[in-house]
Amino acid sequence: MASTLGSPLSVRLPKDLRDRVAALARTTRRSQGDIVREVLERDLAALEWEQRISDRAAAHRAGNTTAISAEEVDRQLGIEGEPAADAIDTIS
Repeated sequence: MASTLGSPLSVRLPKDLRDRVAALARTTRRSQGDIVREVLERDLAALEWEQRISDRAAAHRAGNTTAISAEEVDRQLGIEGEPAADAIDTIS
């Protein structure tokens, strides 16, 4: 019978990080594997997104892509005019 969790993965962690995982596992009465798996599920998408951005920047620097101007972005988004002088203050 195959496990629904897949195959194990061995990871070496610094002591302080391992201690934090162990403490959270004890507090929540979950396994350390459950804690690490949940962290990966929550944050892996963000790391993948960052890598895609990095890959796009590298492709642009290498001349493999073209950029569009900020004015074109504004036009495509339907944004007109200059931002208000205090626009940055209104962003929360």
